[in-house]
Amino acid sequence: MGFHTLMYHEIREKGTFDTQNPSPILVKQSYEDALPTKLFCDFTDFKAQMDFLEKENYHTLTLQEIKDFYQKGKDLPEKSVLLTFDDAYQSIYKYAYPILQQKNFHAVCFVVKGWLFDQIKEFDPRQSIVMAKSELEKMRDVFELANHTENLHQRYSDGSIGMQKVSVEELNQDLASCGQYVDQADVFAYPFGIYEQMDVKRLAKLNIHYAFTTVAGENTGQTPVLTLHRDTVWYGCTLQEFKAILE
Repeated sequence: MGFHTLMYHEIREKGTFDTQNPSPILVKQSYEDALPTKLFCDFTDFKAQMDFLEKENYHTLTLQEIKDFYQKGKDLPEKSVLLTFDDAYQSIYKYAYPILQQKNFHAVCFVVKGWLFDQIKEFDPRQSIVMAKSELEKMRDVFELANHTENLHQRYSDGSIGMQKVSVEELNQDLASCGQYVDQADVFAYPFGIYEQMDVKRLAKLNIHYAFTTVAGENTGQTPVLTLHRDTVWYGCTLQEFKAILE
């Protein structure tokens, strides 16, 4: 028995944003980037996906259940799925949170601590704006928070990312700082899904016990816990395609 992990970033209502171009991000840290359309989910599609999970009696996992599965060999409930949302964009609070709360679903948010604003920004569907800490705190009845670095969620023209540009000591300090804020300091998601074996080895030395990639597929008891799979729910994903992900 295993489980699938679904990955979301942004949610939008149809016609409210430019689907032909990446969405510029707005974060507290001095960093500019843009989120590709494939990492968005249409609000109507998202609701249909969550309705399907509810109708089919899927169990939305906690990270502790996953830890018990790997550490203690505990069986997972039948039809288990892990819902994950990266980067803590405002649309998750606006669109996903009410639906998940109403269905009594559980989810994980991988947080870049240095991206979180001190004051709430006005929602603008034309930009990918990260939440303020106060917004994130309001979702704690549904979401548990996990590690996505403090200031190393950056990518460079050579294809590398921030966590690959720093020393082990600097990486340790960054992860520890984010870890002090989130619930699950030892659960990590690779920024942009980019990693090499060197990164896996470094995380193992730094008390990161579980790390999620963006490589699709089911996680079983044999899946290496520092390269766990996640399935991207892409923009335009039909309900039939969504069902196929979970099969």
